[in-house]
Amino acid sequence: MSIWDALEKAAYTGLGLAALTKDKLDEAVDTLKKERGLTEEEGRRLAEEMKDGAEAARKKLDERVDEAVEKALAEMHLASRKELEALKARVEILESGLEPKDAAEK
Repeated sequence: MSIWDALEKAAYTGLGLAALTKDKLDEAVDTLKKERGLTEEEGRRLAEEMKDGAEAARKKLDERVDEAVEKALAEMHLASRKELEALKARVEILESGLEPKDAAEK
């Protein structure tokens, strides 16, 4: 599977999770309560479990997207923010050791 296939799959999964709003979750739980004869407490527990499951899936999706983006960036040989910040720090250290031309001429 290519990196772009993985990103596309992750995006579609994210859209699917985003579609599961609180209203839809409540509606699904109400339907299950009626169909299965669940008590109010059982319905609340089910809703909480479904919410926790959706949150876990969202976190896993976030991790997969982050990994896919990192892999794509690595394949493009682009510098990361961390690498750029390290280079900036090195340049600042080197610059601090140099005398400005104006001061050397005086």
